[in-house]
Amino acid sequence: MIFLIRFLATLALVCSVTSTMHAQENAVPSAKVGKVMIVLDGSNSMWGQVDGEAKITIAKDVMTDLISNWDDAVDLGLMVYGHRRKGDCSDIEVVALPGKVNRPALIDKVQSISPRGKTPISKTLLLAATSVGYFSGKSSVVLVSDGLETCDADPCAQAKALGIINPGFDVHVIGFDVTEEEFKSLQCIATETGGKFFRANNAEELKDALRRTVATAPVVEPAPAIAAQPEPEPAPAPAAEPEPGFFLYAKLCEACERAKPLDVYWTVLKDGEPHYQGLGVLYPDDPEFEPGAYQVAARYLNSALLRDAEITIGDDGQQLGEVNLDGGGVSLYAFAGDDETLAPDRVLYRFYPVIDGVDATTELDVAIQGGDVTWLPAGTYKVVATHQTISETARIEIIAGEIVEYTFDMRFGNLQPVAVMTEGGKRTGHMTYRIYATEEAAIAGGMTGKGVTAGITNANFALKAGTYWVWARYSPSAASLVDRLFPVVVTANELSSPVFDMNVGVVDFEITSAGEDVGVFFVVRILEVNPDGSDGTQAGGSPNRADIAALPPGRYRFLRRLRDKRVVTEDFEIFAGQTTMFKATIN
Repeated sequence: MIFLIRFLATLALVCSVTSTMHAQENAVPSAKVGKVMIVLDGSNSMWGQVDGEAKITIAKDVMTDLISNWDDAVDLGLMVYGHRRKGDCSDIEVVALPGKVNRPALIDKVQSISPRGKTPISKTLLLAATSVGYFSGKSSVVLVSDGLETCDADPCAQAKALGIINPGFDVHVIGFDVTEEEFKSLQCIATETGGKFFRANNAEELKDALRRTVATAPVVEPAPAIAAQPEPEPAPAPAAEPEPGFFLYAKLCEACERAKPLDVYWTVLKDGEPHYQGLGVLYPDDPEFEPGAYQVAARYLNSALLRDAEITIGDDGQQLGEVNLDGGGVSLYAFAGDDETLAPDRVLYRFYPVIDGVDATTELDVAIQGGDVTWLPAGTYKVVATHQTISETARIEIIAGEIVEYTFDMRFGNLQPVAVMTEGGKRTGHMTYRIYATEEAAIAGGMTGKGVTAGITNANFALKAGTYWVWARYSPSAASLVDRLFPVVVTANELSSPVFDMNVGVVDFEITSAGEDVGVFFVVRILEVNPDGSDGTQAGGSPNRADIAALPPGRYRFLRRLRDKRVVTEDFEIFAGQTTMFKATIN
């Protein structure tokens, strides 16, 4: 089956970068199948809650009921992924191949599942397909999942490749408590294989979806008996499958051994014209490589590790030497808890080459979610890991021929400040916050600097654990504002709700004119009153004759200027947490 193996390898490289999304009706599957493989999501996200109960608990109960009442005439298999190891995209277990149901063993296994890892849907699909013998005949896989692929792969493209090889192979998908994005991604898997998609949002819907998915999967009827026939003449021996006759070679480093020919995808030009495109294993029906020079682009494992080079074919018809890809791999992990478990949500990694000590502003055309090895040209990279609103940056050296590992500490806590006008007072609104990593940056930036993040009343900030400086601004109107700077401590996996005492009061004022200035527009300014009774600095102002203004405790007066006339009001007192009513007529 050389051609089939070669075709599958090519699909794995080419189809991993394609994705086709189609609509799918929610209907009971009608395809008759000979074997059923149920694939259960055991990834960390299954600890999520539905109606106050963990999704994995619901799934265990529903699966136990399904197995207990399974039709013995239908071969049943079970696979689980993401339930044994954290951050391992190869954590896929074939619990039982399709066959006669061993109810106690399957139920015990289901009940022992403890979600903890990644979501390698693409790899699981391929393994599940192989387990039910999808190369011929009717067979089905039933996938129960609550989220997206998290292992840098495209399950939709994988499903499409499987559907091309055997149109009789179906993947039925049950999306359990999924978002719209997750719904579309999972639905595509069913669409590309001719399967059905069901959406379940609670225990009863999950039970119904499983029942509807597998209820129409009868055993394939055996062929009717036929009368004995004379012994046929022996069939002629099948023609021998052709053997590969030519290989293209590459290696990861100068001292490295040759890479497997099926791991490298080649684009070859001869005298500037396209000559060959495909994997490094060529058969008699592929283009011939005559002696001479060829321009090539060699890509390793459909990654960002791509090298342009020139190769020479010797007089013996074989490549001289190998293309040095000069690249290595990096395996990235992240944790968000003190016990260093993996982050509960997906972590996205972006790569920026460092050239002559300067970080590139444009990222590589590769962004992964961790777990597998990412292959890159040798060199230094700035890697930015993003988890929710948290980002962490590291410089990582990629060494040719080696795989390096790096773990990001993505622990974070939440900050939700509460502001009061005075100590012991009620929570107040009209707040704006700007957060800085250091006191120096906060003093320099104030309320207009970039800072780490910013928000308004009731904002909940996700921040890395540590000490921060928060500018808090109380501004109930445009007449004035009060800014205060507060240090805060954010603890990982905790919600911090510090109370900010703004030490502020409010004046509710109305200023009117008398005499010749009646009806004339004017602006009033609020002045502090110095201890000696003289005018102090301006604390606010308003074009409105009636307004409110926030002020620190102290004595103030209003000033009006009109042409060459300057008029001040009587003084008034501001007390923290109180509203002062003030009316004045200016002559």
